[in-house]
Amino acid sequence: MNTSDAIHNASRRLHRLPQLAWWHLKRGWSRFETAIFTRARYSEPKMRWMGALGVFGFPAYYFVWAKLLPQPYESLGLRLFGSLLFLPLMLVSFWPTRLRAWLPLYWYLAMTFALPFFFSYMLLQNGATVAWLLSHLISVFLMVMLFDMSSFIVTGLIGTLLAVVGYVIAPAQPLAAAALLAYSPVWAFAIISGSVFSISHSISNQARIDAIIAATNNIAHELRTPLASVRIATQAVDRFLPLLADSHRKAVEAQLAVPELRESQLGRLSKAMGTIGREVEHANTVIDMLLVAARPIGSLQVENVSARESLLEAIDRYPFGSQHERNRVAVGVADDFTFSGSRLLLVHALFNLIKNALFHTGRAGKGSIVLSVHADEGGQRVVCHDSGPGIPPDVLPHIFERFYSSATDYSTGLGVGLSFVRMALERMGATIVCRSTFGEFTEFTIMFPELTRRDN
Repeated sequence: MNTSDAIHNASRRLHRLPQLAWWHLKRGWSRFETAIFTRARYSEPKMRWMGALGVFGFPAYYFVWAKLLPQPYESLGLRLFGSLLFLPLMLVSFWPTRLRAWLPLYWYLAMTFALPFFFSYMLLQNGATVAWLLSHLISVFLMVMLFDMSSFIVTGLIGTLLAVVGYVIAPAQPLAAAALLAYSPVWAFAIISGSVFSISHSISNQARIDAIIAATNNIAHELRTPLASVRIATQAVDRFLPLLADSHRKAVEAQLAVPELRESQLGRLSKAMGTIGREVEHANTVIDMLLVAARPIGSLQVENVSARESLLEAIDRYPFGSQHERNRVAVGVADDFTFSGSRLLLVHALFNLIKNALFHTGRAGKGSIVLSVHADEGGQRVVCHDSGPGIPPDVLPHIFERFYSSATDYSTGLGVGLSFVRMALERMGATIVCRSTFGEFTEFTIMFPELTRRDN
């Protein structure tokens, strides 16, 4: 590369920096917003009970800490404010529809006050007594249970900083620096271990998997039967249409009183039957894609499979939305190789790669897609390359994660497509990697262990 090319490339990268920085900012906010709103929806069924706990718990524990087990500092006014803050959550079922959009934000406001702010503030004001050290530790575990990591960090920082500011403005007890220093390793361990071993995320993911499997089973049940009926009806019409057309021609030749029906109309009718049949096949393919991607991969029926034939089958069966969409996909199959695995799984893996490439090149309004088979010194591989918008560097490491947020994921739909692709290929002993330059291209490469080589 000469000096002018290097300067040009450096200038181009520099020109893209503001765009990339702005994109990262929007992406980060979108990810955080999606995380907090999703977790708030999961918490909504329990909000009434959490609200009631706050409404009655704040004043009840004032009686405990002020009368039964007196602590150095208590504040009835602060606790009554907490009760009032939780009252709308206790009455959440009465919220008008127009206000429900603000419910997740209000939920996080109330929980930020109740957990990181209140417990940190009372810990500082009471001089880090044993009772409040234990109470603060419990609040940390509650936050780990209720929040995902990003929400936990944000709410924890905001609440703790506000508590420190409140203490600095009006301290009731001298700062118990020694006690807080001794407590800090326990506090850090609670945060780290709670985050690592919390099963709430796994439980929610498994619930989503179960829901997707149930939904896809319902789709298969509700759509397969009518689609089969449409296919049978179409085949019947297509079979007898030539006879009806021939009968109509003979009736016209015999000058019988029959409605006028031009040859062009008969041609369009025959073409319509073919279109209906193809759309039925496309709909069945889409259903297959949903079912295969959502369900756990069971026992694998191993066979020797041609990579070239699998790629051509994927292109032939993929339900393109239009001829224009089909024209954006090119195929390069100069080489071929066989691998030990499942043709069905590879075809459906390619379906997902094609779907993602079409979606993102279409949304960007630019880019072509090339699928190719290679068997050379670089190894046996199938490649899906698109010259679309590329994948941002912060997203690229996460694209194969199951349920990576659909708001930020490169994959489309439910966030299971690329995760399924990786799992399916690993079951066949293959691997998939992705390289991408944001704004320029994306390339997925499927690498297969060598079995045999087959050329033209």
